[in-house]
Amino acid sequence: MAETRLSVRVDNTTKRNAETVFNALGMNLSTGINIYLTRVAQSRSIPFALELDSDDPQDALMRSAVKLKLNNAFEAGAPIALFDDEQNRPYLEYPDGRRVYELD
Repeated sequence: MAETRLSVRVDNTTKRNAETVFNALGMNLSTGINIYLTRVAQSRSIPFALELDSDDPQDALMRSAVKLKLNNAFEAGAPIALFDDEQNRPYLEYPDGRRVYELD
């Protein structure tokens, strides 16, 4: 597969915080960004909810780390637990799109 160079402008604090999370997960910044872009391309969406986070940078960093770990597990085939507001009940969603509502 042919590779291309990508140049992105980001503030130093965001870069350092992202590197901290990726390093804790055993990868470098380039690998983390590649995982993100691959997920966007596969799902044709942004792989997380866009929401306003706390003003506390440590809280935001922790939430980002948890979301990344969940996305990695999901990409590896593990289901994620979600809540269906319309049916008012939890379910497991698998990477293939299946939803399983009967949770034991």
